[in-house]
Amino acid sequence: MPPIPTDHLQAIIAWLEQLESIPLPNEQAPGLSTQDKQELRRVEALIEQLRSHGVAAIPAELVAKKLDLQDRDVPETPPSEAARHLPNLEQLCVSLGDLARKARLLRNQIRSRTRGQGPRAHYHVEPIDLLQAGYLSTEDRLELWWSNTSGVFEGRLESDGRIRAKTQDGWKAFDSLSSAAQYISGRAQNGWEHWRRVNADGSHTKLKEIRDQFMEENGDD
Repeated sequence: MPPIPTDHLQAIIAWLEQLESIPLPNEQAPGLSTQDKQELRRVEALIEQLRSHGVAAIPAELVAKKLDLQDRDVPETPPSEAARHLPNLEQLCVSLGDLARKARLLRNQIRSRTRGQGPRAHYHVEPIDLLQAGYLSTEDRLELWWSNTSGVFEGRLESDGRIRAKTQDGWKAFDSLSSAAQYISGRAQNGWEHWRRVNADGSHTKLKEIRDQFMEENGDD
């Protein structure tokens, strides 16, 4: 059995680092719409017509209109070097997502058939697994609650699996459910136990229960 082809992973990481070094273009004004461009041509033609008839004093509002449209007529710029790589990045995200799903499926199958044959961590599931498998969504409203006097703190999962929580100091992102719970409560907390999803009917489901359902349905316990 060959080892994991880490050289390919390192090549991908190196490519991404090269893209990060490419400067991104500054945000540019949108320029004139088709209607505004037609208006600019009409104003310019009218000014030229007045001058051809010997009118020296062009109406000030006409000149101001022309200058305003010209100032907003930003020429289109070619795509930046970074933008040319966007299709490849999109494809890489899709490919890596498919690869991660296949790896998790195989991992869970191996675990289910080698249970008890060696030491392993108690849990191997992270919020990102539940997001990618559709058990949770970044649109789900989450709440942290640990006692009747603690109050309720709102949170949402980000697409990378981190949790963004509304703390006493404002919204902050945390790498894990437990680190967010500990920061907010001031003491060690089991994030899976105390974070819960607010369901459409107003009821609550602990993330621990959603994790357990995922593990049961995917051959992991």
